[in-house]
Amino acid sequence: MKTINPIIIVCFLCAFSCNENYFPTIDIQKNETIGKTKEPCSIVYANGKTKSKLFANIKSRGGFSVKFSKKSFAVELEKKYSLNNLPKDDDWILNANYIDKTFMRHKISYDIFKEMKTKNEASNSSYVNLSVNGLYAGLYVVMEEINASKLGLNKNDTMSMVFKDPPVFRKKKLSGDEVHEKLNYYQQKYPNIDVCDKSYYMLEFERFLFKSKDKEFLNEVSNWVDIENVIDWHILLLLSNNSDGILKNFYLYKKDKDTPFRFAIWDYDHSFGRDGDNEYNLMDRELDCSRSILLDRLCSIDKSNYLMKVKQRWFELRELNIISKKNFQKHINDNNKIIRNEVKRNFNKWPTNGEWYYDDNSYEQELDLMKKFISIRIKQLDNYFNSL
Repeated sequence: MKTINPIIIVCFLCAFSCNENYFPTIDIQKNETIGKTKEPCSIVYANGKTKSKLFANIKSRGGFSVKFSKKSFAVELEKKYSLNNLPKDDDWILNANYIDKTFMRHKISYDIFKEMKTKNEASNSSYVNLSVNGLYAGLYVVMEEINASKLGLNKNDTMSMVFKDPPVFRKKKLSGDEVHEKLNYYQQKYPNIDVCDKSYYMLEFERFLFKSKDKEFLNEVSNWVDIENVIDWHILLLLSNNSDGILKNFYLYKKDKDTPFRFAIWDYDHSFGRDGDNEYNLMDRELDCSRSILLDRLCSIDKSNYLMKVKQRWFELRELNIISKKNFQKHINDNNKIIRNEVKRNFNKWPTNGEWYYDDNSYEQELDLMKKFISIRIKQLDNYFNSL
């Protein structure tokens, strides 16, 4: 038997050990508790041989997720910096991703949406181990914040604008208690509503959606929204079965006066086999896209030809292998290679049988659930579009 040089073995083990230590880390250094308003902190970021101390403002973030012990944070760096080789930026989200034990549902949704078309916007994201004042806080997903800069808005154009989850597509107006910001009904993010209120434009859009005759709607809808972008967004909703994503979990943005509104997706942890209450959903409950006045009118007006366009796009994406069990499996495998050695440590900190989970599934069981779901769902949608 041929012997292996011991030096080679030592070098290999050393390299392997070093690579293990190279998993990106962020240590938030702040004396006081991180609250809901941005306050100064410093961040020590390490990735391989790179170690940097960055100054920033930080706050906790989230809606329902603020109830979880594992918190998410929004960070505004003093200057633009590249985290995990992502594009340089000064605005970052450190997403606890607590409810999704795979840590992948957000990221895979974003990546597939961007694969569909380069113009489709979603956050570039990666993984870090997070500490607060040197104490391990868990595995996190680091994400670009969706804002005017990320979306490429022309800030010199007075018609550029961004809204987060605007209730413009809802068939029932939100009540006062349901409005996130009382003086900002449409959740305008850019420009600052105190500087330039774009509510008048959303009211005009709303009038068009609800009051226009069918002929006017068909003639003018492409002036209001980018139909190709809407189709890709619609297909991703169908594929992921993300019911929450129909009326929220997106940014609606307009780059300038010459471009229509587009959708940038956000928040897809309740998808691919999980429902909005974190319950199993292997298509026991199918999303109802008609809840959105935009999708309802596009699909229901006979002369729109919209559903045929969705069908054509579906099979185009199938042919390109962007929507396929193989591509979905590749996304799972690629992410698993990155985080598989880190999830155990995370779940030692945040056990998989925590009070907010619907069940005690392990990381591996959740990956199997996603694979099972996508196999069921692609077959269902193939059959559906073939029947049109």
